[in-house]
Amino acid sequence: MNKFKKALAAISAAAMMFTMSGCSDTRYAMTYKGGEKVNAGVYIYNLYTELSYELTMAYYSTGTATIDLNSDKDGQKLCDYLVEQARKNTKECVAITNKFDELGLKLTDEEIQQVNDSVKSIWDASGDLMEAEGISRESIKTVIMSQTMRTRLFDYYYAADGKEAVTDADLKKYIEDNYIRYKAIRISKSNAEDAEEADKENKENEAIRDEYLAKAEGLSYDEFDALIDEYNAYAAAKYEAETSAEEDSTEPADDIVGPVPTQETATEVDAPEDSAAEDDSADETEGFEKADVLDDTDDAVEFDDIATSDEDTATNSNDTMFDFGGMEDDMKDSVSGKLAAFINDMEVGKVAAYDDDSFYYIIIKGDVKENSEKYAKDNRDTLVQTLKADDYQAKIDSWVDELDITENSDVIKKFTAKVVYDKQNEFYSK
Repeated sequence: MNKFKKALAAISAAAMMFTMSGCSDTRYAMTYKGGEKVNAGVYIYNLYTELSYELTMAYYSTGTATIDLNSDKDGQKLCDYLVEQARKNTKECVAITNKFDELGLKLTDEEIQQVNDSVKSIWDASGDLMEAEGISRESIKTVIMSQTMRTRLFDYYYAADGKEAVTDADLKKYIEDNYIRYKAIRISKSNAEDAEEADKENKENEAIRDEYLAKAEGLSYDEFDALIDEYNAYAAAKYEAETSAEEDSTEPADDIVGPVPTQETATEVDAPEDSAAEDDSADETEGFEKADVLDDTDDAVEFDDIATSDEDTATNSNDTMFDFGGMEDDMKDSVSGKLAAFINDMEVGKVAAYDDDSFYYIIIKGDVKENSEKYAKDNRDTLVQTLKADDYQAKIDSWVDELDITENSDVIKKFTAKVVYDKQNEFYSK
């Protein structure tokens, strides 16, 4: 080989070495702290997770797990939004893991087992798909571990014995500054398709509303419970009479009474079904998940798929606390937001009538201060999360900045939302 060919071969070899070790190496999504690398699979899994969430929401909304990646999401194309979230989540994963190690914290054996169990569950269910997407078990484990560390770090700072602990006095003040307290009877409006029939039924419902509103006048907050019990008995008797008259009817009673569901705690008393006849009580109290309460689909609050809560049934199920001050701005014009605003403007100890497109309400407003100390104690973890969520996110953002994280642009360009989505569709089409 002559000198020219040797020189050319050396240059080519050097170029190849640079290519293999530089940004075109798509095995790594990011680098930080001067050279430590983050597997591309961590980024892809975060992108896959965001995509899966959107598909799940689409299924609940439309009945079909398909999405338009060019549709709008918070003012940008959905495909761009998904990538932005995946980049953010990957950086936070790195920052949280690094801070956890920096503070000398360790996951417990139980936490490690829970992480391993979660990874195994994901892999057993979708391992082939994960491999098709370019995601390893180790990448999934990295993400799941960081989620556990995120919770532990929050407690490290804000738990009762944390470095920046939230005091009982802080929680009590937040409740008294932001919450409303109330009890209510809720009567369904007619859902009859015939306008004349609907009008007739609503006049009857309004008459019942007015009757119980008159009975409520002058009652104390505690005495209002007896009125709820009375209405429960009325609704149960009405339902029983209707089902006896219409033996073929399988529809549940329209009248639903009890406290109006809220962001923090909510309960509902249903008119009894046939199976309730053996129960001495016509009341059946159940606890609502937060997502069910704030669902404003079709401008109506959803009450389906409710799980019984021992904590709810151990307290006065009619007594409701709602974080009106902490309500998101985009919820203020929702059905529940308008109802909360109405209650917020009421005078403590007074009764009022209210109605929306679906229900008539009889409401009595309670004194938050009488219940703030107990509520703070019973709901400490949830309240601390609410109170310190923004502060904690600011900490995480600062940890991300400190690490000087550099993205591998080749990975971001290669593994787009469309690529991940198409691979998923291709996998399931086989």
